[in-house]
Amino acid sequence: MKKTFIILLALLVSFPCLKAQNAVTTETKPPAKKSQSNMPNEFYGGYGALSIFYFTGRMRHSSDYPTETTYYNGNYYHNTDYTDTKSPGTFYVGFGRSLNKVVSVGFMFGYQDIKYTETYKLNTYDTTEYKINADDQLLTGIARVTFTYLNKPTIRMYSGIGIGVTIDFGKASGDIDTKTERRLWPGGQLTLMGLRFGRAFGGFIEFGFGSYGIVNAGLSYKFAD
Repeated sequence: MKKTFIILLALLVSFPCLKAQNAVTTETKPPAKKSQSNMPNEFYGGYGALSIFYFTGRMRHSSDYPTETTYYNGNYYHNTDYTDTKSPGTFYVGFGRSLNKVVSVGFMFGYQDIKYTETYKLNTYDTTEYKINADDQLLTGIARVTFTYLNKPTIRMYSGIGIGVTIDFGKASGDIDTKTERRLWPGGQLTLMGLRFGRAFGGFIEFGFGSYGIVNAGLSYKFAD
């Protein structure tokens, strides 16, 4: 009886110590890091180089637009010539939401500025050269679907396609006159391969072609519902 009492007393004394030790162990355990694959919402922004508009050359306009006609504002153009188009690239933002582990849907909005210069003379014997500076500011919006085929805690590999419209705010400023014009063009982007690195905050790089560029890269932030 005496031995039994001593054993019970020892258990009662040691129980609080064991409980406190477990509490300390639980409190000091580092929290688990979040996986990007478990966060369905994503905001991102990036830069694209070599869009399809860069390769198509100068933007087309109506037949009476200064860069499209040889007769404008009472003057005939002679010996016309055009410089190559120049553009700093495409800047864009977007949002995507994962419907499941494979399919995501979202939208993108991008801006690109394309410039070139036309030179001409008023007659074939004129020694004075006139210029028309053309500036096309392009706003592109597309709806996008992406398909993920690798989805790990810190890396995602995907491809996708987007279709939309491009609004061209054209302006031709010349030595004789200035004219503005708006036009609509098809817009879209085909992503052959995309890679995203990181967890909630991360970076991405994409390869494809379309309204945004052949090579796109930027930063991304993902979050849960």
